[in-house]
Amino acid sequence: MTSPVCPKSPAQFKNLLRSWVSFLFRRSAPVCLAAAIALGALWAEVPVSSFGVWDRGASFDPKQYPFLKGLSFNAAWADVEPQPGAFDWSGLDQAVEKAVQQKMFLYLSLGVGPEAPAWIYAHGVPKVFTDDERHEGKWPYYPYPLAPSYKSYFQRLITEFGKHIRGYPAEKQARIAFIQVKTGCTGDECAYKGEPKDARYALPKSSPQWRAFRLDAFALFVSTFQQGPGRPIDLLFNSIGGDADGAQGFAGEWDWVAAHCKSGFGFKNGALSRGHHLSGERSLYDQWTRFLIDPKGLTLFRRSEMDQTWTRPFYQLNLPLNFYWGALNALNGGQSVWDISAGAIEAAKADGFDHSFYFFNRYAGQIRPESAAGAFCALHKGLDAADTKVYPEARFGKATRQNVERMLKICRQFSRYGAQVDDAGALTLGQVEQRREQKGFNDVGWDIWPDNYSRFLYQIDADATSIPLWRVGGPITPASSIYARFARGFEHASGKDSLQFKLHDRFFSNRQPKVVTVHVAWYDGQAGSSWKLVYDAGAPVMKTALAVTGNGDKQWHDATVTLRDAVLAHGGVRGSDLALVNTDDKDDVFSIIEVVRGDQAPQWMPTGNQAARQQTPSTKREERRKAKGK
Repeated sequence: MTSPVCPKSPAQFKNLLRSWVSFLFRRSAPVCLAAAIALGALWAEVPVSSFGVWDRGASFDPKQYPFLKGLSFNAAWADVEPQPGAFDWSGLDQAVEKAVQQKMFLYLSLGVGPEAPAWIYAHGVPKVFTDDERHEGKWPYYPYPLAPSYKSYFQRLITEFGKHIRGYPAEKQARIAFIQVKTGCTGDECAYKGEPKDARYALPKSSPQWRAFRLDAFALFVSTFQQGPGRPIDLLFNSIGGDADGAQGFAGEWDWVAAHCKSGFGFKNGALSRGHHLSGERSLYDQWTRFLIDPKGLTLFRRSEMDQTWTRPFYQLNLPLNFYWGALNALNGGQSVWDISAGAIEAAKADGFDHSFYFFNRYAGQIRPESAAGAFCALHKGLDAADTKVYPEARFGKATRQNVERMLKICRQFSRYGAQVDDAGALTLGQVEQRREQKGFNDVGWDIWPDNYSRFLYQIDADATSIPLWRVGGPITPASSIYARFARGFEHASGKDSLQFKLHDRFFSNRQPKVVTVHVAWYDGQAGSSWKLVYDAGAPVMKTALAVTGNGDKQWHDATVTLRDAVLAHGGVRGSDLALVNTDDKDDVFSIIEVVRGDQAPQWMPTGNQAARQQTPSTKREERRKAKGK
């Protein structure tokens, strides 16, 4: 993730190229970042192995949990400086050594603000009490961050943190992927949870005083970890562009980071990977994806975390399904690192739904089409009530987040295809409250992603050639397949008999035959129904790859075929490379199509019919809980 100096000779370039292989995440261009942004010429090479699912702590052996790509060290300030000026870095040392021994990468962070040691309050730092009841048991009060003494102690902490890291040998420093810049509560970049009871200490996130404090902290991290001797270490920021709902802007923070970070940098955002159809997700796509997938110029990385959202009512309706669509949502938005909590890691492996983690690992690092190992298109439609072009106000009502009737009208338009609202009360909630409180599946929402989830494989004219489908096979239950949530299909009666797909223009660079493996997940809903997969083999007419006839078992199935003469140069109907074509008058249903380079089928994918695997996860967890209780 570190920007190398500009090579001045072929020999220097060769040496630099060799060193880049060991670096993590994106590498910025061999020119200064500010100029690169201005010229739009920032180049990045991304080692695929550095992306994917990470252990949010450092608890798991990657030999037992092979889907884990990295681990983390997160410590409270109170733990590393229990007495003034007396630092205990033993936990950090152990984490770094573990990363070296296990050949894993590691990211670091220090919790400040309410995680500061108690002794600072006897040394000139005022205590701030707030009206927040949710966190008062954990944090009964907060430090006032603008106090001169707090600033001094904070600066000393980060400086000593840097000195200790720079004291490691080069092979240990190389294992540090990035450092998260924390200036407030839990990395959320606010001074306090709740409002101060004493108005003198008010510091909203948008206040000039708090934003100035943050920029001073940014400067300290940059000078400590990206300047001076040693390998520059990448930094991860939060709240440097917009909040979870895309409403609160932090343009000044963004400009500062872009101008001063001479190494790579990333940002923290967990909304996309914690679910699907969450308020504000479309704005997050619009804001960030251009820097994350096939970037032109500035290239970023993006970290998210799975907190306890997975234990909430909505996720518990079907854990495998929710993790799967959360992974797709995150990949579609360019998520780089998916940080998973310990409980979720254990449950995923024990209950047999860790396939979503392997799926995420396969695609998270594929950010450039010309080098991507594969491409996918997961068929999905989100009903975005914020879109007044697709859903005019004259027909559906005023477009506001609180207008539930507008959302219900939009949903009713697609009810014949399975769309519905299970929890109308959750439609008006913000993203955080939605994750916490929602109790059912809603197929309409505010500022949600409206199209397919994809990476370098795109459906052509989706609504003109296919119908969207929700809850395939009936209501979503714990036994439903992961594919049942969303799909697309034929509608022979309206002439929609072919789903066409096109790879990114740079996925293949020539018209020579290639070897690729194609995977299609389809629902066998009607006995005798038939369809075929056709592809561009360089001839005037697309060639049949496979033909399928169903038996009506009402289960999901996987169809996989290896093509050895695939040209895939947009030579099909509507400029397509692949198409799913109806061969009778019955309507077939599909969930995902993938194209993988070479002749290796994606073994990490689950079988289409997962009902037997998904009927008992909650029972298994209850049995484990009782066993521990004994």
